[in-house]
Amino acid sequence: MRPGPVARLIALVVLVAAGVATFLGLRPPDPVPADTPATEFSAARALPVVADIAREPRPLGSAANARVRDDLDARLTTLGLTPRVESPFGNVVATLPGTAPTGQVVLAAHVDSVPQGPGAADDAAAVAAVLETVRALRAGPPLRNDVTVLLTNGEEAGLLGIRQWRPPSTPIVVLNHEARGVSGASLLFRTSPGNAGLVHAMRAVPHPAGDSSLVAIFRLLPNDTDLSVVIPAGRPGIDSAFVEEPEKYHTAADSPANLDPASIQSQGSTMLALARELGATDLAPLDPTASDLPPQPDAVYFPLGDVLVTYPVAWEWPLAGLAVVGLVVVAALARRRELLTTRDALLAGATSPLPLVGAAALAIGLWQLLLVLRPEYADRPFLDRPVPYEVATVALAVLAVSVWHVRVRRRVGPCAAALGAAAPLAVLGLLAAAFVPGAAFLTTWPALGLVIGQALSVATRNSTAATVLAAVPSVVFLAPFAVAAFGIGGVATPIPAVAFALLGLPVVAVLDPAGRRAAALPALALVVAVGATAVGVA
Repeated sequence: MRPGPVARLIALVVLVAAGVATFLGLRPPDPVPADTPATEFSAARALPVVADIAREPRPLGSAANARVRDDLDARLTTLGLTPRVESPFGNVVATLPGTAPTGQVVLAAHVDSVPQGPGAADDAAAVAAVLETVRALRAGPPLRNDVTVLLTNGEEAGLLGIRQWRPPSTPIVVLNHEARGVSGASLLFRTSPGNAGLVHAMRAVPHPAGDSSLVAIFRLLPNDTDLSVVIPAGRPGIDSAFVEEPEKYHTAADSPANLDPASIQSQGSTMLALARELGATDLAPLDPTASDLPPQPDAVYFPLGDVLVTYPVAWEWPLAGLAVVGLVVVAALARRRELLTTRDALLAGATSPLPLVGAAALAIGLWQLLLVLRPEYADRPFLDRPVPYEVATVALAVLAVSVWHVRVRRRVGPCAAALGAAAPLAVLGLLAAAFVPGAAFLTTWPALGLVIGQALSVATRNSTAATVLAAVPSVVFLAPFAVAAFGIGGVATPIPAVAFALLGLPVVAVLDPAGRRAAALPALALVVAVGATAVGVA
């Protein structure tokens, strides 16, 4: 049942094409020029405001902070609003009235920066995007709901401004905007619980980015934004941020010169679309603290191209269970057709976590080696030039997966090895459904892809269809997650290595290196890891 050379070549081409298409779909939209229609968001119109705000660092209490606060008051006045500056921290607040408001859509960003950098991305880009969004809203038809501008101060000093703000008793939805880098698409990375209505509104975003796994993961992390004060109060909201090139975050390199115009276009077009969608929506069902309506359920969401796929989080259990049951059924069918034995299937499944553990151990070992060679890295998990070490981390994950596949395949054959590769994905889907609801899709759909592909292969005794189709969901869902994992802790954590090992399991199972040349892949991975590490150190 091993695929022939042509089938493996086709599979490789299909997987590479799927990966390229996936990553192209995740790139931020091109910046829109200043002469675009007035009702649209234009990064070109927002960027001069960023440059003016981010001339210098503006921590709370500084003269630069006061200058920017007064400037924002004047800019909002020019836009036709009546702003007020709230003491003691200097939040700037203004409201664009709606025609028949059911509540307020709050556009939030923070004015201050850290002392060590001018904060062009964090958070001058969002402040400028709020101003450009208000200008675009005023150029179009009036909205039903009020739109409130909330430019907080003292976020970097401990969320001081948002703690001072007193939201109205009427329904609200807070759209908060942040950055943890200077480039990339603006990710819809956190929502309040009971987000089904908010997720429905997200479908209006023209180029959606981010998914519910980020929501689930962020709820477990200690990181804070202004929304960290809003959500515990029971009020609904959405956090968005662009996060690429995190090594520039909170440094002097967070400057207007380094800010990607495409990122502010992504942030602004997302903001404008949500403001218009929510501005026309009855907000009472979204804010149960301000109404008598029951809370809404959570929803799973993820983008496929420019389409945001959504379904109830309650579906995660049935889908994850289907992957596990399908795995068992296909194994039983393969045993009936004498393609594997029960012992083969159990051995492959029992050893399948080993490449994940191995990838984590190798990544930890790499970081410890780097600390010996470069002790100054100890306080810098986000390195200035991380790419060589990221390549080494990926190569080590490939090494762990390929060694496992080659050794297990020799013992149990290709069918059991492929089913073994699906086992961690299926089990993680169940665990995520139980403990990290909203994130199970990351491994459930790849597991289902392998199960369906292997079922076709067993049923037809022709592995070509399985080779071409089985690993595509893994590339679509796991490749972006694996790359994004470098933004969690850089190369100082084993998380990216484990993520790439999860991706590598189905890919290697489908490509199925075997025979005398099977050792070539682990050897090549080791050479790449050593070479990339040497380049990084040099």
